[in-house]
Amino acid sequence: MRHSSMRFIRLASAAAVIALAAAMVVPAVALAAVPRATIVLSTSYQAKAARLLVSGHLTKAQAGRYVQIQIKKPGRAYWDTLTQQDLKVRATSYYSSYYTPMLAGTFYVRTKYTNVNGYTYSRLVSFRVKKGPGVKYDLVLQSTTSTRDSGLIEALLPTFLHDCPEYNFKGVFVGSGTAIANSRKGDGDVLLAHSPAAEILFMDPSTATTASPYVGFSRYKVMYNDYVLVGPTANPSVITTGEPALTAFEKIATAGSAFWSRNDNSGTNAKEKEIWALLSPANPQIETTSPLTYKSWYKASGTMGMAQALAAANNGGGYTLADRGTWLNAKSLGMVGGLKIVNEGDSRYFNPYNVIEIKGARNWQGGQDFSRWIRSAAAQEIIRTYGASTFGQALFIPDASR
Repeated sequence: MRHSSMRFIRLASAAAVIALAAAMVVPAVALAAVPRATIVLSTSYQAKAARLLVSGHLTKAQAGRYVQIQIKKPGRAYWDTLTQQDLKVRATSYYSSYYTPMLAGTFYVRTKYTNVNGYTYSRLVSFRVKKGPGVKYDLVLQSTTSTRDSGLIEALLPTFLHDCPEYNFKGVFVGSGTAIANSRKGDGDVLLAHSPAAEILFMDPSTATTASPYVGFSRYKVMYNDYVLVGPTANPSVITTGEPALTAFEKIATAGSAFWSRNDNSGTNAKEKEIWALLSPANPQIETTSPLTYKSWYKASGTMGMAQALAAANNGGGYTLADRGTWLNAKSLGMVGGLKIVNEGDSRYFNPYNVIEIKGARNWQGGQDFSRWIRSAAAQEIIRTYGASTFGQALFIPDASR
């Protein structure tokens, strides 16, 4: 790549910014020029609008290319993007965007742009906010009941709020299908789910509708565990621990033993239905198709969270499919004394969790913050160790993609 000279525009003096912004200061950090660079970046604080203008220009040869602006907030170990979409450099070679700081401290801004060889970073510019806005911003997580019922979110939350103090955290814990439906309607800023097929559909812009216009923007791995088939200690279907999952489910159908389904379109429910569907005509969900009814031993009369399904199987003397984390937590609380694991280890029981940033969410920057944070080294270490001392094993395996 050929380079031309580069310069950085100094910010206004601290005294001038104090006069304009009263409580907020934006001192300049002018770094040494990079020889033969082709990009300029500067920031200025607009006091009346309480926002930062990030602007700059490239050489005219770069007009029409796309610039990405990134920001590192106080206390963060990672960079966020300033806008959900890269900015197109205008014909005049200039680009600009606005940012409203949500807390006090030193922020860093950098720009990268696309050239024929990929992305090239500019040098950094920093600005300092002496006093934050004095309010917290609501951050709504849509997630599955297993992240709550396993106790994981409770373990993660204090560190997240310490690292990202500008947010009021609000969690909605439902089945993954409902969490995705809620996110489609704009009722969440970020999604943490474990229903891969449904997640992939959520990422498809063509699935948006007028009533449910929101779709996933970015999807990343966070962690995984596995499912276990649990049943009465007497094990009336005579299931063996290491046999294939299909064999275990078929034995339940053959014996007509009670099976408690969450019936809530959750990730666990989707996995259970996936296995049953491979066992037609033993599939208990197709007794008749119009209207749909179930075999008498298949308990799907209402919707249940994971802890509720375990309690129902325990009290009703039947089998159910559970994620290992919720199972171990329920066992430690004495909720499932009549149950035991009867089948595990099949590859079909793999249970991945992904975080999805939502395009156009009300607080999409907060959603991006949560996504970046839960994939950070600090959060992944909490996930790696969570449950080990209490349950004798970790409930989840960290698997972040960055």
